[in-house]
Amino acid sequence: MFDVLLREVAARFGMGDKALPLVQMLLAYMTNKDTGGLIGFLEKFKAANLGPIVQSWLGGGPSAQPITNTQLETVLGGSGGLLSQLTSRLDVGRDNITSSLGYLLPAIVGRLTPGGSIPSALPPEVTSLAAAGQSLLAAPVVDVGSSAAAGSGSLMKWLPWAVVALAAIFGLSYCGKNRSVDAPATGASAPAVVAPAASEPAPAASEPASAPDATASAPAATASTDEPAGAAVVSLMGDNSTPALKVYFDTGKTDVHTEFAGKSADLVAYLKANADAKAVISGFNDPTGNAAANAELSKHRAEAVQAALVAQGVSKDQTVLEKPAETTGTTASNAASRRVEVIVRK
Repeated sequence: MFDVLLREVAARFGMGDKALPLVQMLLAYMTNKDTGGLIGFLEKFKAANLGPIVQSWLGGGPSAQPITNTQLETVLGGSGGLLSQLTSRLDVGRDNITSSLGYLLPAIVGRLTPGGSIPSALPPEVTSLAAAGQSLLAAPVVDVGSSAAAGSGSLMKWLPWAVVALAAIFGLSYCGKNRSVDAPATGASAPAVVAPAASEPAPAASEPASAPDATASAPAATASTDEPAGAAVVSLMGDNSTPALKVYFDTGKTDVHTEFAGKSADLVAYLKANADAKAVISGFNDPTGNAAANAELSKHRAEAVQAALVAQGVSKDQTVLEKPAETTGTTASNAASRRVEVIVRK
């Protein structure tokens, strides 16, 4: 039931073998009867004014709206909340976990609400996974930092004695050499000391030789105008002097950058002033990897841009989502495969 989701989360968000326990604990939290079960879980989002998003998840399908990391932090990120519990137990970056949940929640809620309604009983596979997740959530969290500190403290207790022992060994060795080596031998040993010193500059000389390569490679990574750092937004003008946008996303992410509002101001103003104009939103697919998953990610990104425009006052009727376009002549690392374009049509 969740095999495809597990594989996607493991590969796309860097969860690896932590994908299964993540889903188990998520299901346990979502279906916990003590907090109202699935209904109580969804009410948390409605209380945060995210009711329309949750409503779009019910029953699944292409109409499911994406949720951002910021919105997830608002609902699940409080002290002792689900994000904190998952982060402490999985030992994975909080951003990875939050992005994983953003991908999982619309799909899981859709599967748990066939026909758009919450069932009276959950499938056996779900209850089994949730039971395993409940055990994981109930297990005590091992404080790795405290253990490391304790080990460090124990080492510090023995360190002074180790230093004394080494000093004693060095002293005995030094005295033995003074007794067994005569003056001519000592004089002859001087060149032997100089020889290693003469060879030492070789490694030192090699270090500057590698530094220019590393420095030169840094501009190469950012020289292309199609490779903005992070989830950037680039504003441009269309062929007919109407505003248009290119919106870039981080790998695997669907969050619209905070600069979007400022960069899209001209486009929003134009649409508001021209009721007959349409904002045509088209995502681009990564040409590598799982084609179906890449198309789904592109669709979610386009929907995120659409939601951002609507949030700025653009009528949803003035927005049109087109099918994802294939990126050609580029690699998966190229920002061109992580972009959504918005153009104006009348």
